[in-house]
Amino acid sequence: MEEKLKELVREWEEKIQGIERTFREKLVELEQLFRSFSENKQQLNFPIDVISKRIIRDSVVIPITTKISGTNAATAINYGRFFTADRPYIVVGASEVHGTAGSDGSAVSLQIERLQGTEALGAGDVLLSTAFDLKGTADTVQYGTLTTSGTLLILSRGDRLALKDSGTPTSVADVQVTVFIKQL
Repeated sequence: MEEKLKELVREWEEKIQGIERTFREKLVELEQLFRSFSENKQQLNFPIDVISKRIIRDSVVIPITTKISGTNAATAINYGRFFTADRPYIVVGASEVHGTAGSDGSAVSLQIERLQGTEALGAGDVLLSTAFDLKGTADTVQYGTLTTSGTLLILSRGDRLALKDSGTPTSVADVQVTVFIKQL
């Protein structure tokens, strides 16, 4: 029984190595085609097989950026929806930077939320395990840690992304948030 299990493991390892070789070969082919295209400034006229299409699609990360300019960021009502999914996506990262830090005595933070169906602002699922600190050092990029509940990071067609502030954003200015998504 143990020998049979070892043989199965060896077979699967060989299959995986074959898939990895094919993947590397396809990537080399794509690199050569793109290099040829850029060197010759020609139109790409080649068939892309299903695997190559998936490799290309899976490697593209789309940044979605929203900005609340100037002192508009000091007014809570100016935070809201900024993206509606036109197809399935997954959120893979987020960052925030502000030009002027908040000065209120209590905590001032910013969360990214996913709104589904008819959910109103503030009623969605939060996507960051810890909200961005709007009282943090100005002009310093903060990178968010996404929630560990992966299903919350999936956007279906019609789902929206929104900014959800908490605390009083006194003095906060020039807030910019970027959410990074990939097509599923």
